[in-house]
This record gives sequence, C-alpha cells and structure tokens, in this order.
Amino acid sequence: MMPGTVAQLPSGAATLKPEWVPDDADGMLDFVNGRYYLAGQLRGIGTLLGGGFDSGAISASGMYINFDNANRPTPISVLLTRLLNGLASGMTLLFEVSTSASLGGFLLYLGTNALFDDASAWNVVTIDGNVFDEGSLNLVASISGAGPHKIALTFNRDIGGGDHEYAWSHDGNAAVTATTPYAAWPMTNAQLGWSGFDGDGQQLFQTYIRSITFYPALDPTDLPALTA
Repeated sequence: MMPGTVAQLPSGAATLKPEWVPDDADGMLDFVNGRYYLAGQLRGIGTLLGGGFDSGAISASGMYINFDNANRPTPISVLLTRLLNGLASGMTLLFEVSTSASLGGFLLYLGTNALFDDASAWNVVTIDGNVFDEGSLNLVASISGAGPHKIALTFNRDIGGGDHEYAWSHDGNAAVTATTPYAAWPMTNAQLGWSGFDGDGQQLFQTYIRSITFYPALDPTDLPALTA
C-alpha cells in the first residue's frame, strides 16, 4: 500500500478497530505504512492534516519534517478534535520517531492561536524532552542521539485535589513527571512538528514521525512498556 492511502475493508467493517491498532489504544496514525485510524474509522491523511501539510513528505520512512522542506502539518477535523478533547480530559500519546544526531523543535503545539507567539495559553512538547505551558508546568526529560526513539507522553491526568499530572518516558526509561495545581487551559489550535511560524527554527530538525498512537491518560508506570 502506498503511503497516504486508506486500506479497503468490506462494507460495514469501517468502524471495526484494525488489528494493527494496539488493544488499549483508540487511534493510530501509521505514516510508515500509510494507514490511519481515528474516531472509530479509517481515514485519509488529507482529512486529518491541512494547512502547510505536504503529503509528499510521507514515505516508507515516515513523515519528514525539517527546516528546509515544505511540510508544516496542521491537525484538522477529527485529529484536531481528538487532540483538544484529549488535552482537556487527559490523554497519552505515543510517538515513534527517527531523528538526526541533533534534536530540536516542537513535536506538538496546542494553543489558543494557530501561532505559538500569538497565543494567550499553550501546551508545548519539544522533541528534546521539554513539556511546558503558560503557567508553572516545566517538565524536562532529556533525550538525545540519532536514530529511532519511542516517546510516550501523558497530558493533564486528573490525580485529584485539583492537581493534574504530566509524564514523559522514552526508550523504556522510567517516566519523569510534573504536577500542576490546575487543569490544562482549553485550547483551540494545534500544530504537529512546528509552532505555526515557518522559518523561525521551531520546526522539527531532520525528523521522521513514524507513528502516533492515541490512548486515554495512562499512569506513569505504564509508559516505559510502551516505549521499550
């Protein structure tokens, strides 16, 4: 199957979760194999990413983002809804990536404006291991080195008493956590692999996003098994 295409299933089977989506997950974007399942259906990638998205950046290596290529993917429709609702209710995302020796740039941006610099509130993940918002959240989990990495992130998990937990695990390591005394601010926009501003050095550097898998908010102790 060519990257970017949608698998054909028998009539009436489109709402069945495919076997390649993990049991506990409710969605997966598999850029390497060109298959995308979200919100109970197989999807075409052009229905999930828009804006500066360049479908030509998808190959058998994944979806490539770099400062000098044309790919600036913007989540739209059900992908945008899944990310925004997931942040509000708590979610875990598993990214499988392949990087150059130098890691940099936004892996995921969620905010109140399409442009990070113009947002009044935001929740940002950088690929080198920093998660931060406009308040007190500043989770640092250093990651480095060329090659494949698996990164699991839990956002805004309600742990009671008004507190919410964020967690990061990569490559089988124990999760690093941070707790905020508030819930995540409601967001309206998202960018994948960049900040909304092109040419400012905030886009990913020489990175293939191979897949993204969507889970309900998981306990930090569950994350190392996802990334091993």
